[in-house]
Amino acid sequence: MTEPELSNIKAAVVTVDSRVVSGTKPPKGAQTAVSILREAGISVVREVVIDDLAAPLRGEFDRALEAGARLIITIGSTGVSARNIVPETTIAVCDVELPGIAEQIRQEGLKNMPLAVLSRAVVGVTSRTSRGAVIANCPSSSGGVKDTLAVLLPLLRYIYEQLNQTEA
Repeated sequence: MTEPELSNIKAAVVTVDSRVVSGTKPPKGAQTAVSILREAGISVVREVVIDDLAAPLRGEFDRALEAGARLIITIGSTGVSARNIVPETTIAVCDVELPGIAEQIRQEGLKNMPLAVLSRAVVGVTSRTSRGAVIANCPSSSGGVKDTLAVLLPLLRYIYEQLNQTEA
């Protein structure tokens, strides 16, 4: 089996932040994610901003998968507030959680930000598409996005390779 190329991967970036929706906060985290993904050769096929509500997020996951995304990056809504619903919504649509990756991301974040441990971000795999897709939550900060993608991107080839093996 050939190793999957990242240039063949399509991604979606979903910002979940009422402040970005209202225009009181710029979408810096999403801009950072899109830039890093494109630099890695990953095509961004969908980029949206939504409010902190579970139903719209589930719908965005579905729309991203319909657009061919095999990687969905969420930005924001991973903190300790009851409004921060992204981790629970992600777990609800994933078949497999990858807690080791999420913990490694928090460890990476601790190098620059002591509050990184407050992120409840998760990483998982959903089989809502025949080839499987990875969903990874990022904090809303550009630094949090950089930490997440620094850990996740080198692992994607191996994740997709394992997902592709289950197709055969």
